[in-house]
Order: sequence, then structure tokens, then C-alpha cells
Amino acid sequence: PASTMGRRNVSNVPAQALALLNDPFVLAEARRWAGREPAAAPRARLDRLYRTAFGRPPTEAEAAEALAFLAGQDNAPNAWADLCHVLINVKEFIYVD
Repeated sequence: PASTMGRRNVSNVPAQALALLNDPFVLAEARRWAGREPAAAPRARLDRLYRTAFGRPPTEAEAAEALAFLAGQDNAPNAWADLCHVLINVKEFIYVD
């Protein structure tokens, strides 16, 4: 602790990953985030989520995977919340580059 470092080591601890997966606050925020613009078309809604989370639109591969995930949920009420929870757990969201 007394020496200087030019660059901080990137690390995480299991508690951090478990909190992002299981913490009631994180789950509630994912549901709240998913509740924005519920009437928008799925692709437009997905684009908005990616722009909010990452500051960029989804790639075609990301969009295809996300829309396939949503389609596989059979319009479950929590499908968008589950997708938002996934986006919160993406490394691009967690770490500042």
C-alpha cells in the first residue's frame, strides 16, 4: 500500500458477481429499467437498452441473440427484465474501459 502503481489490477471477487446475480436491489433495478418504453417495437426497445447501457447500438449478432432470447421466453412478463439483468452483468457494463 505504500508504493505507487501505474495501473490498477483488474480483479473481482465472487461476492461482486453473486451480488449482481442475486441482490434484490439489482433485480429490482433490472425490472424498473425494463419497464421503460413498454409499447416500443422490440428492436427499437433493444436499441434503446444498448444505447443506455453501453452508449452504442447492439451489433447484429447481439441483436439477433437478444431477440431470440426474448422469443424463447414466449412473451413472459419478466422477459425484458431478464434481458436487462443480463445486460447489467455484461463486462462492458461493469468495467470502465
